[in-house]
Amino acid sequence: MKRDFELIRKLLIFFEEKQSAKHIEVPPVDGYDERTIKYHLVLLHEAGLLRCEPVRSTTSDRVIYVIPFDLTWDGHEFLDKVRNDSVWRRIRDVITSKGGALAFSVVNQLATRFALEMVQHA
Repeated sequence: MKRDFELIRKLLIFFEEKQSAKHIEVPPVDGYDERTIKYHLVLLHEAGLLRCEPVRSTTSDRVIYVIPFDLTWDGHEFLDKVRNDSVWRRIRDVITSKGGALAFSVVNQLATRFALEMVQHA
């Protein structure tokens, strides 16, 4: 399954806006099925952006799925950079122009650069 930065952004926004401290196993995100959402929740956990309780395989240390709770510090930091729609459009345009796949570190650097440009021109 391919990583979907649009879904990642939507999930980060969902968890930031969530009012309850309770977990939500599969947040409702229009246009995405449960399997895809769960896969991306594991990715967000592995990237250190989302605080979760991992559920591991009984035969290995592999994380099968996670029970998500809220954003980590790094999750808030990344979301603060990509929250602005114009910044996000610029990032999405770069991702699309590069064939739809970029490393997270590159997306994060673009987010930092575009967010800084937005602040400097304000």
